[in-house]
Amino acid sequence: MKFLNSAQKLKSTRKYLKMKQEDLVDEKITRGLISMIEIGKRELTNNVASKLIEKFKKRAQELNIILEIDIDFLLRTPNEDAELYCLKKLREVNKDTDIYEILEIANKFNLLNIKAIAYSELGEYNFNNKNYNEAFFSYNNSIDIFKNIKPNDKIPYLYLKIGLCKAILLNYTEALSFFNLSEQYSKIYNDKITLKRAIYNSAKCNVVLNKVETALKNIEIFLTLCNKTEDFTSYINANILKANCYEAIMDFNTAIAIYKYLLNEIIDPNNSSLGYIYNNLGLAYLNKNDFNNSLKYFNKAENFRINIDPGNLSHTIIEKSDVFIKQGLYANAIKLIESGLKLADSNDDYEYLVKGNYKLIHIYGSINDYSNLKKVCLNIITLLTELNKSIELVSIYTKLAIIYLDENNIEEAKKYLLMSQKLQQ
Repeated sequence: MKFLNSAQKLKSTRKYLKMKQEDLVDEKITRGLISMIEIGKRELTNNVASKLIEKFKKRAQELNIILEIDIDFLLRTPNEDAELYCLKKLREVNKDTDIYEILEIANKFNLLNIKAIAYSELGEYNFNNKNYNEAFFSYNNSIDIFKNIKPNDKIPYLYLKIGLCKAILLNYTEALSFFNLSEQYSKIYNDKITLKRAIYNSAKCNVVLNKVETALKNIEIFLTLCNKTEDFTSYINANILKANCYEAIMDFNTAIAIYKYLLNEIIDPNNSSLGYIYNNLGLAYLNKNDFNNSLKYFNKAENFRINIDPGNLSHTIIEKSDVFIKQGLYANAIKLIESGLKLADSNDDYEYLVKGNYKLIHIYGSINDYSNLKKVCLNIITLLTELNKSIELVSIYTKLAIIYLDENNIEEAKKYLLMSQKLQQ
C-alpha cells in the first residue's frame, strides 16, 4: 500500500481530473507556485489547499465525478494517512493476513499505537481460533508496546486474556500470575469489568491448585463487586465456584446445599448455569457414594446440555463415567469416556481430553488390559507434549517403560526411560 505526500496528492488529483497546472491558477496562486509544490520545493498551506479543493470539486462536478476529498486529505502526511488506513482496516479485520498487512505498514511508518492494537487483534483472532500459544505471544507483544505509549488502559484486559490462554492450556500457576497482574492494572485504570473477571478467574485457578482458602476470599471479593440483580449470571457462577471450594475440602453437604439453593434461584429453564449445577450435584453425590442421586443429576445435566449447552456435554459424559468406575462397571465407563473424548476433541477441550484419557489409564491398569493401556498412554503423550507438561510426561514415559519391562521388551522400555531421562535433564 502506497501513501502519498501532499505534493504527490496534488499532482495525482490534478491528473485524475484531467487538469493542467494553468487550470489551478488564480490571482493568488501562480503556476510557478503549483510547480514548486508539486516538486516538493514549497509547502502546501491551508489557504492554498482550501482554494485547490474548491477548484478540484468544481472540476469533478463538470466531469460528473464524485470526489470525496477535503483540505485534510491534501495536508495529511503519509504517516497520518497510513494510520487512518490501518485504523479503518482494523475495524474490518476478518482474517490474520489482514492483521499482518497492518503490522507491516505500522512497522514501516513506526506507528506504535497501531502495532499495539494490531497485536491485540491478532491475539483475539488466534484466541477465537483456539491457537492459544500464538494468542499468548500476540497479547504479550501488544502489552510490551502499550507499556511505552499512552493511552495504555487496554493492559488489564490483555493480561486477563494471557491468563485465559495459560488456564486453557492447563498452566494454572502461570495463569494465576497473569490474572493477578490484570487485577493490579484494573485497579490502576479503574476497569471494573476486567477487575471482576480477573478476580473470578483467579478463584478458579486457586481451586484447581488446591488453594481453597484463597479461592474463597477471591469469591467473597467478587460477590461484593457483583450486583445480583444486574449481573445474575456472574452471581450464580461465583456461587457455583464457592460450592466447588467446599467440594475440594470434602464438605459435600455444604456444596449440595449451595447448588440446591441456586436451583431455586434460577427461573429461566434455559439458563446455561443449570448444566453446571446438575453436573456438579452429580459429582457431589458421587463423592458421598450416593450413586442413585449422582446418576440422577448427571442424567439431568446430560439432557440439558444436549439441548442447551452442547459445548460442555463432554464434561458431563466423562465425569458421569466415575459413577460406573466406582462400582467396577468398566465397560459402561469406557463407552462413556470414549464418547466424551470425541466431543472434547471436536472442541479442542484440553482439560477433558487429559482427564478422560487418565480415566482410561486407570481403568485399563485396573483390569490389566495392557494393549489398550499402551494405546491410551501414547494418546496422552501427544496431548501432554502439545501442552508442554514435562512432569506428567515423565510419569507416562515411566509407566510405559514398566509395562514393556513386564513384557520383557527391553528395547521399548529403554526407549521410554531415555525419553524420561532427557526430559528430566
